[in-house]
Amino acid sequence: MRSDPLHCCHPRYRLLAISASALYLLATSALSSGCATSKKSTRAVSYSQTAASNYRKGQAELKDENFAEARKYFSFVKNRFPFSRYSTLAELRLADSLFAEEKFTAAIDAYKLFVKFHPTHPQVLDGYAEFRVAEGYVKQIPGDWFLIPPGHEKDQSATRQALAELVRFSRRHRRSKHAKEAAKLQRKVLRRLIDHELYVARFYLDRDKPKATILRLEGILRRYPNAGADPEVMMLLGKTYLKLNRREKAQATFASLVKKYPKDANAAKAKLYLRYLAGR
Repeated sequence: MRSDPLHCCHPRYRLLAISASALYLLATSALSSGCATSKKSTRAVSYSQTAASNYRKGQAELKDENFAEARKYFSFVKNRFPFSRYSTLAELRLADSLFAEEKFTAAIDAYKLFVKFHPTHPQVLDGYAEFRVAEGYVKQIPGDWFLIPPGHEKDQSATRQALAELVRFSRRHRRSKHAKEAAKLQRKVLRRLIDHELYVARFYLDRDKPKATILRLEGILRRYPNAGADPEVMMLLGKTYLKLNRREKAQATFASLVKKYPKDANAAKAKLYLRYLAGR
């Protein structure tokens, strides 16, 4: 008796089965909550006879932001046509639908699975899937809302995770068409982390803990060099040294600020402090 090829023990088939199962779980989980978050109510769909036709229907639903319906089509393609090229594309579109619906945690998991099981796919090699992972983490960073503390005053665990993913992407995909946008996001995330550190530094300074302030500020200069915040950090650092009567350190910090960033607004303030220190 001939064995069913779909139950072959070849590693390739096992990988496909695992990949399909994992994506199916993600998709069905999203479908179960899709009614509450999709712009339109979920409804029955009409499946076609070919992978290509069902894939196109899923694309159309995704374009119209009918996320639950789109996932039905993409899941159908994956389960009914596992060896079609549209099966792999449907897997990626499942992740895209989750991302578009702002289900970022599920989307991140889906993109990571896609990268794991399809490392040679063009949209893995060009960085698309991994960029979406990094972007998903950025989207989960707490924002600023009226009447609650600004985002930089909150816990920054999500921000650090986003930065780690963006750094990882930039190292792996320097020539990707997404590299420019990733660099832009990385600067934004870095600024959020620096703002948080400055907030904590000022918090300590306001509570008369200048030594703790100095540790925070020196940490910013050490961990985030050339991130665009050095003049602001150096100005506050110099003033804090003065508060501790560490005149030589203050003078060296102000002088370095003027030398490195002569056109920055903080350089003009630093010159005033240098004149003050020279006259004493």
